[in-house]
Amino acid sequence: MIETFKRTKKGLSNLHLFYNVDYIVYLEGGSKSFSKDEVYLDNFNDDTEDIVYWKNIFKKYKKNELLKFKSVGSKKTLKDISEDILAGKIKNVYMAMDNEFDEVYKKRITHSNIFYTHGYSYENDVWNENVIIDILKDLTASEIDEKIINEGFSKFLKDIKIGVVSDAYQFKKDQSFFPRKKGHLFCVECNTDNFPKVKTTAIEKLMEEKSLIEKTVKSFGYRYKIETLKFCFGHLLADYCCQIINYYLKHKHKLSNIRKEIIYRMGIKKFFDNHYLNSEIEEYFIQQFI
Repeated sequence: MIETFKRTKKGLSNLHLFYNVDYIVYLEGGSKSFSKDEVYLDNFNDDTEDIVYWKNIFKKYKKNELLKFKSVGSKKTLKDISEDILAGKIKNVYMAMDNEFDEVYKKRITHSNIFYTHGYSYENDVWNENVIIDILKDLTASEIDEKIINEGFSKFLKDIKIGVVSDAYQFKKDQSFFPRKKGHLFCVECNTDNFPKVKTTAIEKLMEEKSLIEKTVKSFGYRYKIETLKFCFGHLLADYCCQIINYYLKHKHKLSNIRKEIIYRMGIKKFFDNHYLNSEIEEYFIQQFI
């Protein structure tokens, strides 16, 4: 009965009733990506990092509403669903997705039920040197050598900048600089015997392979105000931070590596516990939701 009911647009608008909530919230994320038709048959990923992040956001600004969160995989699927939201075909639905470079190129979808991350993705909103230090304090129960973290992270942002700007430049042509599926850490030295650092020669080589001219790319970045931390490919940023954490655990305390999936969630918690209030991210979401 429920499967037949959900095949109609009216059924989709009333799907929230089956979950006893006010709204369904569709998000990116998860191990599998579903098409719009599959999502409309109620296929989705549960308990993703995207859900953990967005639950914290919606709890602050929609605290009086009951919500069911569903990660559907790709942003393309969300864009397909957004067409029905814009046309008024489905209601009682929210949607939250990655900013990527939509803000830069003014491609955001404007609707009161559609929300975007502040940075490229939720990872960019969450991760910075302060969150790394907070996690290490919990994991080691010790004072942290903050100087090595701050200086190392600052150098990462400086060295990765040309790659981030190249990524934004390529995006305009529906291409990318950093690999998306796998291999995005090609430009990071991941030997845990040394502090993780950017392999600038690897970035230079890839720019040459893609026929990107440094002067042109830098001029583009200046014109569009591409901020490194805000627009770095999110998976690259988060995985780099995991590399720092595991390096520090091994180098300073001779502790074993922590799975990155656990570190991701610790990062989200530390961000909202210690760094969200009075931040640029909070100001951004206040403007989106209120």
